[in-house]
Amino acid sequence: MLIKNSDKENKFINKIIEMIKEMNTLYICNKSILEQIVQEFASGMERTWHKYSKIVNITKHSKKW
Repeated sequence: MLIKNSDKENKFINKIIEMIKEMNTLYICNKSILEQIVQEFASGMERTWHKYSKIVNITKHSKKW
């Protein structure tokens, strides 16, 4: 969970934008290269999500939003 308009949310979004800008998509000449790029992006997204997100335990006593 990321809190809307928080500093962590802004850092998360900026990190994702950096990752997209750094992707080398100029030489995608076959399916395996595309799969590799997508896998690298997915791994980066997962690492970034775990770094900036907050773990929330949902129980029957949790607040209803």
